[in-house]
Amino acid sequence: MSSNGGGGTGGAPDTGKAFDTLSNVNPAMALDIQHSAMAGFKKRVDDLLRELDESEAAPTKVGKDRVERSQLGSAEFKEAQFLYDSYAIVHDELEELSKALGAQIEGMGLAVQASRVGYENLDADIKARMKAVNAEVEKYYAAERDPYAERSASTPDTPASVSESEAEEGVGF
Repeated sequence: MSSNGGGGTGGAPDTGKAFDTLSNVNPAMALDIQHSAMAGFKKRVDDLLRELDESEAAPTKVGKDRVERSQLGSAEFKEAQFLYDSYAIVHDELEELSKALGAQIEGMGLAVQASRVGYENLDADIKARMKAVNAEVEKYYAAERDPYAERSASTPDTPASVSESEAEEGVGF
């Protein structure tokens, strides 16, 4: 036992890959463990998507029952107009957030499936859905609101998450 209670600094360096040691000893077992972890993650993503779809935050439910301007008072009541304008902005943003979140969760589930079998082994309909989900997510992306976006690397029509060569080829995934 080491003098520091077993928490010595010896051993293999941490490469950031959780299954490095197991992969070196038994690659098949490491793949099985990774598959199990991915399957568990996919189940959590699917559960999140189902919860979102069943909740009041679902994209189809958020837009219902909006407050009308007339419900806040007469036209002479200027503060009511300010309140309504603020409400409308927040409501619109929440609708977009809900739609974007649903698309991102669906995309994460598809990515987990692709990582398990490999993108080249996916059915054409799954690949098409991945591209459609990516387009949906990109529709809601606003680089000017992203504190991590590389401002100099993107053009006004191309999000920073897509390289120039990918944008020219029309590749987003």
